[in-house]
Amino acid sequence: MATRTYSNLEFDLLRKWLDTNQDSTSEKITNELAELILKDYPSNRVLPTNSCMGSLHIALQTIGIGPGDEVIVDPIVTFAGMSVMYQNGVPVFADVDTNKMNVNPESIRNRITERTKAIICTHHFGSICDMEEILAIAKEHNLPVIEDCAHSLFALRNNKYAGLLGDFGCFSFNHRKQLSTGHGGFLTINNEEYAEKSKFTHFGRIPERINWNYNMPGVVAALAIAQWEHAKNYVKKDHDLAKLYTEAVEGCDWIVPQQIPEQNWCAYHIWAGVYKGDEKGIDYKEFMNALRTNGADYFLPSFIPYGTFGLEPSPVYLYPIFKEPKAYTKGCPTACPHYEGEVKYEKGLCPDAEYLVPRMLNTVLSPIEDERIKRYAEGLNKTIKQFS
Repeated sequence: MATRTYSNLEFDLLRKWLDTNQDSTSEKITNELAELILKDYPSNRVLPTNSCMGSLHIALQTIGIGPGDEVIVDPIVTFAGMSVMYQNGVPVFADVDTNKMNVNPESIRNRITERTKAIICTHHFGSICDMEEILAIAKEHNLPVIEDCAHSLFALRNNKYAGLLGDFGCFSFNHRKQLSTGHGGFLTINNEEYAEKSKFTHFGRIPERINWNYNMPGVVAALAIAQWEHAKNYVKKDHDLAKLYTEAVEGCDWIVPQQIPEQNWCAYHIWAGVYKGDEKGIDYKEFMNALRTNGADYFLPSFIPYGTFGLEPSPVYLYPIFKEPKAYTKGCPTACPHYEGEVKYEKGLCPDAEYLVPRMLNTVLSPIEDERIKRYAEGLNKTIKQFS
């Protein structure tokens, strides 16, 4: 990844926050960050938030998701589904394209019912979903679209940034992201009606109706302002370094990189591939052990969503938080008396995701130094040759 660039600006902004009334300064600093982001992400409104999850929840609250409502989400990461349950809505999992590793628009179409109120599409690993098809389906059914852009800062599709394609874009400044402030993120709102409604969802001292405190702290905004001008370079460097991994598996038919559509410029927060060695009689555990022996020790054996270590990798609807359910003590949202549908989070729900998830081979690019990535790529190539 690109070497982090620091200057006195970080310290100057932090001192400004520390030396003045912190509440009022925090608001001024976060507003300054919002204006800065708007220059690159022209939208109806930008809200700096405490996290991408906070942004997702604000978007769903703004739409008005509630008990009995369904929201279509992807089955690879937990976050979209969890955010729907925050609003006591029901996550409906659409299947994925095993090559692109993003949600399959046709599966979205097949999951729509009279209870569907929104679609959340996650741009996995920095590559944008097939938004033309998704937006066409959404328009046909009058559904708002939320983009989960946690992996996709400055990613492009047809020369337009992720987060400016749907009605909302949700971004992360978490500790592993290319622009990292430890925690934090922002929400883009690309719809005038929702921009106006969102004024009542951002936390205030006396809100007009119940809301949640997802405000970005001023100290986080100060760091984000100082780093924003460098963020495009960080993303560009990760994009370029990802080529080392793609080149390392070139000619190997049993490790297949995520397919990046020609319309996309991938931000490559994560380089991802599909392991098909089992179809060639190559033992998975032996391969992973050899990877580490050969110096490529930063690869995960599959994409295990955050917080699920110790569980077998699978689509997230098979995890207890969705399957049992454990969201609320009364069995809501799936057992909510307002919900008239039937949910069966079980094997066979998304066959392509069930094939893909246990076979995914992944490595993050941020925050790893260039030389380590080169070493990992060489180790990956050496291991492939060892088993070929």
